[in-house]
Amino acid sequence: MPSIRPAGVASDVPSPSWLLREGDTVFAVLEDTDEVASLRIVYKDDHSNDNPAKNGKVKLEELSRVKLPAKSGPTHAAIAVDPLLGRHLITADYQDGTVCVLPIDADDVLGPVAQVMHGDPDHHGPLPAQEGPHAHWILPLADGRVLTTDLGADRIYVHHWEGSRLVRTGFISLAPATGPRDLHVLPGPSGDWRIAVVDEWGCTVTILEPVDRNGVGSAVGQDNKDGEQSEEFWVAQTVGLGGDGGEHPDQAASLAFVPDALHVTDSSEGQDTEVPPFSSGFVYVGLRGSERIVTLYWDGRKLSRLAAESEAGWKGRGISCGGKRPRHIKAVGNMLIVANEVSDNLSLFRVADDGEPVHLGDYPAGSPTVVLPLAGV
Repeated sequence: MPSIRPAGVASDVPSPSWLLREGDTVFAVLEDTDEVASLRIVYKDDHSNDNPAKNGKVKLEELSRVKLPAKSGPTHAAIAVDPLLGRHLITADYQDGTVCVLPIDADDVLGPVAQVMHGDPDHHGPLPAQEGPHAHWILPLADGRVLTTDLGADRIYVHHWEGSRLVRTGFISLAPATGPRDLHVLPGPSGDWRIAVVDEWGCTVTILEPVDRNGVGSAVGQDNKDGEQSEEFWVAQTVGLGGDGGEHPDQAASLAFVPDALHVTDSSEGQDTEVPPFSSGFVYVGLRGSERIVTLYWDGRKLSRLAAESEAGWKGRGISCGGKRPRHIKAVGNMLIVANEVSDNLSLFRVADDGEPVHLGDYPAGSPTVVLPLAGV
């Protein structure tokens, strides 16, 4: 049976709340110290195993560490390439709502902050937690555009490159108190794609679709000093997750997609059989508060619930996340690893043929916020 075992400390950088990998380098967001770092993956092989990554000999050696603006509180980062082929690390900074752009050199060393883009302090949502701008996620698209979420403003900003400079050109406005948090690309049947937005406060998933060349779609937004409404995307769909309310309401966080191609499934019964198997599959979203994972189905064009929000069972209300405050859900093949931040554990699930997440076990891990596979890649 698959399991997770401790294999030692790879690096002792402070408060790494987000990690991403490019080649043999890991880039880390250090939330509490307002820094970002690049670290080289080094395999310390003691010849006790053909694969040193399996015997706990993986280390991360620091290449660079750069300060962001004070009290910025970075939570997420992504790498984007400009039209001049320059690489940049772009950060979403929750505390002050900024988006920072840093150059990356050929050796994966980070340069100082080259750009700081601010949110609109005069525009925010109605909730107490939306008292100002709160940038949370960066999504570079294959065509060069970059999207960022502002959880405090109920907006998703659209950016384009002008040479090596990132320019904010518009936004998509969501309903008040939505709180857009994470952005994920979902595949379509003909090489096209949609964007799934995890809405923290709305406890929904919003699907954004690009406006085609004929103008099909209805962009949503309004004018403000940060730019005009985006005419590049429209809100195609919103699906409820069934979040619990009350004094401490649920907060949605993280999304993982497991394509049908990774397992034999009868979930496609009644679905379009012409949809390629990598373009359809199950979507898993966390709810912090009631500590659940909700399962949805993506058919390549539309996101659907498997049962009513109030219905008991994994198809309806969902399953226990295995701990408290699921901050990240990582799909590894047909397995799900859930980082339960407050309960200090990772929970492992296997996706069954019908899409049900089957709990395999819980494993100690100090305040996990992100899961990044390294071994065997």
